[in-house]
Amino acid sequence: MSTFVFDVEIIGKNKPVFLVCIKDIKTKITQSFWYHKKGDMKRLETLLLNPKHLWISFNGINFDVPLICAAIQGANTAWLKTVSSRIIETGMKSWQTYREYNIDFIKFNHIDLIEVTPGVMISLKTYAGRMHYPTMVDMPFDHNQDLTPKQLPILEQYCLNDLGVTEALYKTQLERIALRIKMSTEYDLDLRSKSDAQCAEAILRKRLNIRKTNVNIPHTVRYTAPAFIQTENETVEQIKISMEDITYIIDQANGAPVAPKWMEQVFKVGAGTYQTGIGGLHSTHDHNRHLVATDDILISDFDVASYYPELILKCGLGKPQFLNEYADIKNTRMLAKREGDKVKANSLKIVLNGIGGKLNSVYSAFYAPDMFLAMVLTGQLNLLCLIADLEAIKGVTVLSANTDGIMVSFPPTARTRINKVFKANIKRTGFEYEETPYSQVALKDVNNYIAIGTDDKVKIKGIYSEGCVWSPGNIAGKNPAMYVSTLLALEYLLHNTHPDKAINKFRKMKDYVAIRNVKGSGVQHTHEIEVDDWEEIEDHVWQSTSTGKTEKRKS
Repeated sequence: MSTFVFDVEIIGKNKPVFLVCIKDIKTKITQSFWYHKKGDMKRLETLLLNPKHLWISFNGINFDVPLICAAIQGANTAWLKTVSSRIIETGMKSWQTYREYNIDFIKFNHIDLIEVTPGVMISLKTYAGRMHYPTMVDMPFDHNQDLTPKQLPILEQYCLNDLGVTEALYKTQLERIALRIKMSTEYDLDLRSKSDAQCAEAILRKRLNIRKTNVNIPHTVRYTAPAFIQTENETVEQIKISMEDITYIIDQANGAPVAPKWMEQVFKVGAGTYQTGIGGLHSTHDHNRHLVATDDILISDFDVASYYPELILKCGLGKPQFLNEYADIKNTRMLAKREGDKVKANSLKIVLNGIGGKLNSVYSAFYAPDMFLAMVLTGQLNLLCLIADLEAIKGVTVLSANTDGIMVSFPPTARTRINKVFKANIKRTGFEYEETPYSQVALKDVNNYIAIGTDDKVKIKGIYSEGCVWSPGNIAGKNPAMYVSTLLALEYLLHNTHPDKAINKFRKMKDYVAIRNVKGSGVQHTHEIEVDDWEEIEDHVWQSTSTGKTEKRKS
């Protein structure tokens, strides 16, 4: 089996040009197919239909493939340009394009990476930055510019660079693709180009024999808390009442519940302040804090295991047939996990975790905004009940809280009472909690922090994470933002080494890279001159040897 990456370019207004570039990943041989060159589209079709070839693209299903199919079938470049512009401007899905423009789909062995990769709405250029790919090239021409013959090689080189990025991205996703191939075989479905949530829906639809999706968007929904939400805290009880008393409006454009105005308010439970919402619970009191565990004060993170899947089952969010299948998947996964069958355990984890978001998608057969609301609101209320019970213990402080967990500081003497609180919650709810003890934490806020475990393992979240995590199938969800800052912070936190002394340890260019998405024009640098004409003439006073100008500055 030969594996190729491919990409399409179409550019021009009066005389558009259409180009398809391919690259054999094993041999590194590239080929270019131009619409205006006689026989190129036929040669391309022969390669595509070869059963021994596997084709890899980025957003190929919705953009590249419909255009290739139309070009092979003889559509002229002006027509192709019209279709491509429509796809870009309206976000048309492939099935809409084939139907509206009467294009016959040409089936070939193809995997599209855009949904497989964990990022959402991330461009190939941004992935190039996250992977620290050597060259990040933007389109050198306006999309409506008619090109001269001398400019065609420039377009070709641009396309070939994108092929290199696509190949690199493919190699980071091999583990996720292998898992999807295994699942595809097991369930007799082609899941290779699907996201986790899409895999979950396809598998559950097949198991439940759901063939047709009829979505009705309600105008309003209500919420009733389950019986296991119990608290003696007046604030939490009032939040529960407020959640149950209101009628939630459903946005008819996207089918999602609209958060009521009162959820914008910040409220206090114990020593902390919090905010609820349709997305989840977040603490607001945990800004700019550095805490170190001692013999007298311990720090631990308590996360709910598989929170949303457990909420679906514990709250009975669905019809009996759905819940029975969902529970069976969960039990089968736990058995596979105990028996060491990682492939099966991981594939079923995708199904369990992926279906929660589908409850809020109008495009899903499992769309149910009332159940989605019940899942997210019950999850928040349970954590608030837990926070209130823990804060009632002398010396215990909830440092931070997010969607599925809380970070707590406490004296060792409070351990017994803390355990009782969790045991009571577990008995009432059936949830399981996982504790991670920390030696210190440095928080910007609930979503951005560095935590160091008592075993010296480091947990980095948000803007402090590296742009690309080089483990199989895992690309970080954040753009790189000069990761050297995080490395210097870790040197200080772990070894008490001042940044001035630690900076020379880090010489990899990728640690100094920052990637940002920007709009508007850019600047192309053609050359550079290194200038270093500043000398320190006294403490914090610098002088330019070329101009004689002096400045006071720290460095």
